[in-house]
Amino acid sequence: MSASTTHANDVLTTSKPSALDEHFLPSTQSPDLKVEPATPLEYLQTTHLNAEEWKGPLDLQQYLEREEVLQQTDLTKDGRITGWILTSDAIPCNPNGTRPIFASCETIQVCAYVAHKGYIQNVQAHGIASVFTRSEYRGKGYAARMMVELGKRLESWQKLEDLSNAFSVLYSDIGPKFYARHGWKVFPSTHIHLALLGQNDYDRAKGELPSVEELAMSDLHDIPTVRYVEQRLQEQSTARPNTTFVAIRPDLEHFGWHIARDEFQCQLLGKGHPSVKGAIHRETGLALIWCRVFAASEQDWQLHILHTVIPPSIQNSADAQAAMAALLLRAQLEASRWDMVAGVEVWDPSELTIAAAQKLKAQEQDKVDVITRDKEHLCSLRWNKHEDEDVTWLANEKYAWC
Repeated sequence: MSASTTHANDVLTTSKPSALDEHFLPSTQSPDLKVEPATPLEYLQTTHLNAEEWKGPLDLQQYLEREEVLQQTDLTKDGRITGWILTSDAIPCNPNGTRPIFASCETIQVCAYVAHKGYIQNVQAHGIASVFTRSEYRGKGYAARMMVELGKRLESWQKLEDLSNAFSVLYSDIGPKFYARHGWKVFPSTHIHLALLGQNDYDRAKGELPSVEELAMSDLHDIPTVRYVEQRLQEQSTARPNTTFVAIRPDLEHFGWHIARDEFQCQLLGKGHPSVKGAIHRETGLALIWCRVFAASEQDWQLHILHTVIPPSIQNSADAQAAMAALLLRAQLEASRWDMVAGVEVWDPSELTIAAAQKLKAQEQDKVDVITRDKEHLCSLRWNKHEDEDVTWLANEKYAWC
């Protein structure tokens, strides 16, 4: 097993490491297997290994550059992202000092909440991403071994003195069973879908809907997304005292990570700079924050709503539905302008959002379907406290995805 590497001007370079021969592979029950933080060079190797799976429309070098850019965002810089590898002390290191990699993933330290009986506690949580086993090692149980050990490790990993590690989350693309067996319970994973809409159709559909304004990046600083979710947590946990509510904080760090990903890919694909980050109805404070998602196939390019902003005082009234409908309509237009062929996707839609989407479809006499995902992007949460609690995940939206 070897990998060619150089180290120049403080920039690490490497290539995909070779796979071990079958007879050198350890049993998944081996006591020598362990989950450890990857060195910078090993972390770069994991990116080379998983590139084919997740680089989308980018080539390898562009994918490596994108991942480097994302590691410098506020959400992940200063050690808040950790690369992990399943490795073994019983197998010699490579000449460059890297260890064998049987499975890998990364975790991001995030700010979150736990609310119970109207009391909100600030906690630390971890998002798990990029769980990967190279094809030569699949079917041997390495990913399962890694997840069992990682779950326990994250209970105290990077623990801050005044913040507990309450839970960890991941988004399964392999169905509901694998991660559930290792402690990550699948939570409701729903969304609604709207088709893209060209300018002429947008103008006709807008009719008497209220006007909405575009949001630039600088505007996001003024939208009290965090305060609104905190109020919602307090209200719902007071109303349902036997339920524990959790949420990941919908802050600029999360929005910024997705937006940095969006902007980098737009630039590489020659699409220009996506200056519009969402839309707002000023009178009600209702707003949508979005980003573009570029899949490997252009037919799967999609505008994702990162967060639906609903002030706690807003009820599901006719006026609110009209305002939300105008926002959704503007998202459909944005999808068209950026060739998001697969349209608009809104995760964890509220009753107001569903009603507003239905209002847009009224003339088509179609019903808005709330789609329950059962294979991909399954929102999964591991509760680190050992007691059996009734846990509800609020604001289970795309901004928290990693």
